[in-house]
Amino acid sequence: MSPATTLVPGSGARVLIVDDEGLTRMMIRRVLEDYGYRVIEAQDGQTAVRLCDAEQPELVLMDVRMPVMNGFDACRAIRRSLRSSHTPVLMLTALDDVMAVTLAFEAGATDFVTKPINWALLSQRVRYALRTAHTERELRESQIALARAQKIARLAPWRLELDDGRLHCSRELRELLALPGGEPQGARRLLREVASEDRPRLLDFVRRVRQGRRESEVEIRLGGTLHPSRYLFLSGDAMLDETGRPTAIFGVAQDVSERRQAEARLSYHAHFDELTGLPNRVLFRDRVATAAAAAQQSQQRFAVLNIDVDVLQRTQASVAQAASDRILRAVALRLESVMRERDSLCRLEGDTFAMLITDIDAEAQIAGATRRLIDAFAVPLPVDDWELLASVHVGVAIWPGDGQDVDTLLQHSGAARSRAREATGSSCHFYTADMHNRVIDRLNTEVALYRGLERGEFELHYQPKVDLRSGRVTGVEALLRWNRPGFGLQMPDRFIDILEQTGLIMDAGDWVVREACAAIRNLPLSLAVNVSPRQFQHPRLGERLMRILDESGFPAERLELEVTEQIVVEDEQGAIATLHDLAGRGIRIALDDYGTGFSSLQRLKKLPLHTLKIDKDFVMSLETSRADAAIVRSTIELCHQLDIDVVAEGVENEAAMTLLRSFDCDIGQGYGICRPQPLGRLVEWLASATIASAAAGSAVQPG
Repeated sequence: MSPATTLVPGSGARVLIVDDEGLTRMMIRRVLEDYGYRVIEAQDGQTAVRLCDAEQPELVLMDVRMPVMNGFDACRAIRRSLRSSHTPVLMLTALDDVMAVTLAFEAGATDFVTKPINWALLSQRVRYALRTAHTERELRESQIALARAQKIARLAPWRLELDDGRLHCSRELRELLALPGGEPQGARRLLREVASEDRPRLLDFVRRVRQGRRESEVEIRLGGTLHPSRYLFLSGDAMLDETGRPTAIFGVAQDVSERRQAEARLSYHAHFDELTGLPNRVLFRDRVATAAAAAQQSQQRFAVLNIDVDVLQRTQASVAQAASDRILRAVALRLESVMRERDSLCRLEGDTFAMLITDIDAEAQIAGATRRLIDAFAVPLPVDDWELLASVHVGVAIWPGDGQDVDTLLQHSGAARSRAREATGSSCHFYTADMHNRVIDRLNTEVALYRGLERGEFELHYQPKVDLRSGRVTGVEALLRWNRPGFGLQMPDRFIDILEQTGLIMDAGDWVVREACAAIRNLPLSLAVNVSPRQFQHPRLGERLMRILDESGFPAERLELEVTEQIVVEDEQGAIATLHDLAGRGIRIALDDYGTGFSSLQRLKKLPLHTLKIDKDFVMSLETSRADAAIVRSTIELCHQLDIDVVAEGVENEAAMTLLRSFDCDIGQGYGICRPQPLGRLVEWLASATIASAAAGSAVQPG
């Protein structure tokens, strides 16, 4: 049995690939031929239009950007052709080229496929488009049969005299076109009532009939002032004289406007919910199937959220149907307000909705989505003159662990929603218990962080930095801790990411700088503070920091901001501009964790750095790894050539400190010198170090 018969029902269809890149055409051809399709190729739009008329492919897969004739113009030409006007056209366009997608649909495209092409999804799209085209073709054939029956009954007949261009209209056609009297009409005058883009097709229809071609038919849109947006179907035959010369054309006209509108309504109702305008279960199932096909290739998870909102159940017994409908529309709008553009929301039935969340990299994305849903309904729902309180219950199933097909995911998310309804108020439940526990723990942590900022649960610990040449303590680094009730002191790796993703990092970051400046202001030490990516992206970071420094009376030259390489890599030009702005205000800049990211010597030269911090992993292996020792030594030498101070993190013992001194490293920091301490214990440590230094000449001396 061939691959075509096993993989694709109704395979063997001819597909025209149009792309000016030969490699792209070859790759698409291989994929489609593996599924049993017969492939025709064209390298530009002009050739594609000609092949559509000559070969009549069942589907066209066409790039939008091509020489000679681009994909938009080619699509319009295909749509104007009688032989290929209904051929499905899938346009190839870049993922983020929204304008190209819009122009493609305006040109008559059926759908689009994004570049780079998802090869697993390509065959699904082609098969779906062919299946839809087959259904539409069957519908058109039924319509043609009906039109021919009306032609036999001479419905709205007409006759065009070829010698003088007079058009004789039947009473039915005069009524249809709102023409006065029974006198023949000038054909050119009536041509002005035809939509401009359809006039060439109508003239071509007349030419074909004059040439004696059988089955000559055309559908045109009337676009004049008397007949806006009405569709007319014409069929005709030539009347010949005794010499065989055509003298007139007689035919039948039919107004197909209602049929066109009915087709549009049928298509809409087949895929959308009439009340809310959201996709219905049928379209949602198709989108989930598409997401599953894409996920198979990318190995990224997606989630199906089964949602109900209890406001309807509580109000429908006491309000009219019209009011219930308005409430339901308000619920749909509230749900739409919290979804991302690439996600899908549908109405399953009644007050039950479903949401498809794609491209899940981490559990935080699911937690964020469910949190947004619950938070959205914490605010009363305005409907007419009322404000209604509503509870939302969310059940979550995740592909592939909770199901690998549409029905299973909907079933399991529905079961999880039933569990969510057992709770009081708005709630969320995951089908998998382990996932449920992890996400609920994260949501609880988010809430606790909000409260922790309000209640003053955060505190700062300070780790000294020692000049390795003199042994003097020259500065400290401020490190954030969270004294969470019931959990004890939490280290940053337990909550920094959540602060970053929720946006709380902005308030927390301001608090860190303000608190640390006030604490260290009267000590003869410099202060280093970490800056997160979200803080760094603030458009007025420099102004924000200077305002805090002015309020606390802390000199800008004593403040050092530590940024990671990743911040610079993500937007190098923007990062360099921001760093120069900060340095211009007198604030020192340190590059943190050097060696763990995309290290670049060229980048070091561009950045206005005062300090570079070598990551602790290199420092802790100095004694055991000759390679790491060589890297540390060469980094120090390079930085000194660039007039950059070097801080070695992770100094654990005297041996590492001795090696770093021999490498001429400037500053040491680590547990071997002093662990991070609250302010009071830091001051005590500084005092005891002073006494020890005076008594025994200790190598570590407070500044």
